[in-house]
Amino acid sequence: MGNLPFTYEQFSEWFDSHEKKFLEPARDAAVKALSEHLDVELPEIERIRVKISPGRVKGKERTWRKLELPKYDGRVSHLASIPDVIDDLVGLRITCNNKSDVQRVMDILGALDLYQEGAEPILARQDESLRDYLKKPKETGYRAMHVNLCTSVPSGLTRKVVVCELQVRTLLQDGWGELTHEDTYKPGNTPPVLVEMLSRRMADLLATVDDIAQDLRQELDRLASVNIEEPSTVEQESGEVPPAKVLDPVAGQFDLREAAMQYLNGRIQRIDRPTDLASLAWEMRKEFGQDITEGWFGFGNFKTLIKASVPSVRVTNEPPSYVLPDGYDASVSAAATQGHPGVPDAALVLRGVDRGFPLIGKDLLNAAYAQLADASQHIDWSDSTSYDIGRLNEMTRRARELNAEGNPVSRSHLDYIAKSILFSRNLNRPLRAEEVKEIYAKSTLNRIQGVVTLNPEQLEEVRGWLM
Repeated sequence: MGNLPFTYEQFSEWFDSHEKKFLEPARDAAVKALSEHLDVELPEIERIRVKISPGRVKGKERTWRKLELPKYDGRVSHLASIPDVIDDLVGLRITCNNKSDVQRVMDILGALDLYQEGAEPILARQDESLRDYLKKPKETGYRAMHVNLCTSVPSGLTRKVVVCELQVRTLLQDGWGELTHEDTYKPGNTPPVLVEMLSRRMADLLATVDDIAQDLRQELDRLASVNIEEPSTVEQESGEVPPAKVLDPVAGQFDLREAAMQYLNGRIQRIDRPTDLASLAWEMRKEFGQDITEGWFGFGNFKTLIKASVPSVRVTNEPPSYVLPDGYDASVSAAATQGHPGVPDAALVLRGVDRGFPLIGKDLLNAAYAQLADASQHIDWSDSTSYDIGRLNEMTRRARELNAEGNPVSRSHLDYIAKSILFSRNLNRPLRAEEVKEIYAKSTLNRIQGVVTLNPEQLEEVRGWLM
């Protein structure tokens, strides 16, 4: 305390000026850029599950108290160095419905350009700024993902870079913060023991509910995908789109089907990037009502309805399926995708289509195969009351428990690889690591070759990475 090289009065005058000139404009600029970026990166079905708060500038008194903490002794040499030491003067927050939405947002942020000294970014990511309080919650029970983003605002004839701390958390994690007033405790102060204990208990309970909410989300997604992905028996045998079942024109079913097909045709003609079938099906349900999923106007499933509505449409075959826009060039998309160590460039074509596709090295892939296989040995496959999503969640939960400290695989990557087992209809018995590898490799190779033709060298490189 009292070791700062300036008085409170000097600090107060500096802070008021700095807040007005830089912090408030940076907050507004970062929120705008972040919102616009997520609008582009997320389909509507996902975007509505992600909410951006207006942001805040840390109060003057809280900043002063933070500067007085022992951890900052000797680190602040003058007023202008405060923003270099305190990186949360501007705070941003994103609240997501589920943990998978949090991971999706973090994946998008992870693809932002890193901030380079001397640059004047609209929005960039500060290197090595990620703090994962989901994997390792704070002692209070606080859970969230933190990352620092950089934006620039006018400063005379040049621009000044301002660092903003972004928190990404679920609705329940955000609710915990509101209920416990975690943000209101002054830096360096400890809440009463009983408050700490109750806060941790509540955080643990809500973390369990978050897991249940995630399981519910996955089951709803699985149920929605059943009549979106699965082709009819006729289509499986002939490869052709079967005729729709005759509807009752008196009941207006025929007119509704025509309207739906016209709507779908127009919607697909307007897409300018790969769009997953689940998003399009969600738009159709929003437009025409939930009951259209019962038979999809006599076509049996959504994929067949799409092909009947737009005969020339390009739809990837291996689930999860995507509609590709006219003239889509996978190689151009791959070239625009940031490379990842240990991942073949040829595999990047799938990331251009499916933003959730894991770009992880061979070591992590092998760790995921082994953990999922090991987890599958501990599931009671004879239980007739169990269901696919329950088994899937049990397997990924156990796999996460097997995560090695030095070689951890994220939940989203484990879930993604495990879903290939679900789609392959092999989620019915214990599996060896080699079997998990073969299932995922076959699915991934088929999906990549569904959007681009690989030459023998590329095919071998991708196979070597997956296997």
